[in-house]
Amino acid sequence: MKQPIKKYIGKSVACLAFAASLLIGSATCGAYETRIHCSEDTLKIGQLLKPLAESTASLGDRIVMAAHMLEGVPLGQPSDNDSVGTIVVNLHEFDRMGFANTVLALAETSRQKLPVVKEYERQYESYSRRKGEDDGFASQLIYVSDWIVDNVYRGHLKDMTEYLGGGGFKTKTLDHLTRHRDDYPAMKNSDTYDKVRMMEMGYRSHRIPHMKKQSASNKPFHELLRNGDIIVMLSNEIDFDLYDIGFVEMKDGEPYLIHISHTDGKVVADPFPLSRLFKIEGQHFYGYRWLRPQE
Repeated sequence: MKQPIKKYIGKSVACLAFAASLLIGSATCGAYETRIHCSEDTLKIGQLLKPLAESTASLGDRIVMAAHMLEGVPLGQPSDNDSVGTIVVNLHEFDRMGFANTVLALAETSRQKLPVVKEYERQYESYSRRKGEDDGFASQLIYVSDWIVDNVYRGHLKDMTEYLGGGGFKTKTLDHLTRHRDDYPAMKNSDTYDKVRMMEMGYRSHRIPHMKKQSASNKPFHELLRNGDIIVMLSNEIDFDLYDIGFVEMKDGEPYLIHISHTDGKVVADPFPLSRLFKIEGQHFYGYRWLRPQE
């Protein structure tokens, strides 16, 4: 979820100059352009894709590999909160949804015939924008509930949340964006604001399925989990539907999470198993969703 706006300062003048040139002449994605934050990120994407593309592993195992490669990247502000909602490829910092989209885009790109930077941009757009098409700020899948609905519909994800049963639903109205219009430069445009408002109308009194936190300790649940599965912790706060999101890594039959740690403020392979992590963080979320990326 979006936090108060904070400008990101690049590491060098050359880096910023490169980013500015790409803003003008980068590869087109849909109606808008993808902008790479700086030349370091172009090189980094290539470096990350090489071992992933050489792997013969499943999508889930590639997801775990990609998530580990991003360990240490700090939590930051969303990179695409500008006056139009430009997609920005930025590996220097992530918000939580940016981390999830980056991992999935890297893993999926590595399975393509041409696992190159332009293909990564296309995959990132596909996961992070409504219908997989960049149409400016209003097309961003900012709410995790919206992100799940859209990516499940398009076959990227399967919602496993109700698979075991015993969960429930929480009714929540998602209207943070229009109630905090001044925090989002793109929403100064009345057309963009109206598009976002129309989207949010679909999430009034939205019934969010979830599993109980206690179920994370169940052995039958562990036996069903796979590497690369996604765990979404659902926020208690009225303004947000996301507390945390991460990728499952199975170790000796026990699930662990690779995520942006609230304690460390960066991407980590959490040292605690999922059940223990839920007990530590439990006061901040009411339940969780379980998703599986589709081959």
